[in-house]
Amino acid sequence: MGVNVALAYSQANELNQYVSSLRDIRNLLNTYKANLNNIWIAEEMIFINQAIEKINSEIVSISTSLESLSSDVVSVALEIRREEEEAERAAAAARAAQAEALARKK
Repeated sequence: MGVNVALAYSQANELNQYVSSLRDIRNLLNTYKANLNNIWIAEEMIFINQAIEKINSEIVSISTSLESLSSDVVSVALEIRREEEEAERAAAAARAAQAEALARKK
């Protein structure tokens, strides 16, 4: 039973969908921030803006991590599959060599 590369691609796509959702949330948050800054003029807005920027930074960080993880999931699955195929070829070659050696003895 080998690694399921199709499943790895599916999981990577799901991670990328999360990244897309996070970007949508970030854009919406920035819209709320702009609207708040337009209608509420107060000293407290400094702290609200800082909090929103902190959340934005965390969203960017999480998105970057998920994108990297998505890429890694596919890369590792492909590498494992290549290694499995190599092992299968080596095993087939060993069986063929063994069969040839037995045939020579007869």
